[in-house]
Amino acid sequence: MRNIDGGFLAAPDQASLERRERDVRKGKLALMLAVVGGFVALVAGYNVLVDFSPVSLVVTMLALAAAIGGGLLTKQLMRAVRFRVHKPNAGLVGAAKLSGMVVAVLGFIALVGSLDGPGVLRIIAIAVGCAAIGYVKTLHDQQWVLFELDAVGVRIERTVVPWRDVTRLTIDPVGPGMTRLGAVPINAAPLYVAVQDTELDQRLLAEAVGRFAPQGTQLTRA
Repeated sequence: MRNIDGGFLAAPDQASLERRERDVRKGKLALMLAVVGGFVALVAGYNVLVDFSPVSLVVTMLALAAAIGGGLLTKQLMRAVRFRVHKPNAGLVGAAKLSGMVVAVLGFIALVGSLDGPGVLRIIAIAVGCAAIGYVKTLHDQQWVLFELDAVGVRIERTVVPWRDVTRLTIDPVGPGMTRLGAVPINAAPLYVAVQDTELDQRLLAEAVGRFAPQGTQLTRA
């Protein structure tokens, strides 16, 4: 097991890591489309604010469409790479964070532009802003994901158990609108987390177990 803030206590199989890397590559093209679209939208959007022109507006709209389309495609492709259950309202909170970051980045870029700095300084400001947005997205995922399955293993909150250490997975109703998910390691205490039923699709969970878990790993009652 490992904590996502530290190293593996029992490293996963190299084959599992390679399998996950191959699967992740499938979504990189869509992610690149989203990133490039977002970058172009920031640049063109800045030009719309400081020196409006129909061309800049059209480029901004097309870039936003590419960014949104790439983001949706990335999400769809990543479903084949991992299964996640989030805390309630994770999507809304994440969208609010990203929206706030975009507004802050645009304001920062406008401030840099108002200082009559060189063009390269504006490009650096945009790159820093995009990196900050990516960091906020990664941090949000770490804080708001409760349960995750992928080719490497099972993540329960901030603890990851490689598949070779998992004997079985568990699912139990624990109250109105709540379900407890868990993993039973070979030589460690079981790990559990309660999730809201509105955040859990049990059909997708069963499909993910069949896709990612080694043959013979069962999803049972605790």
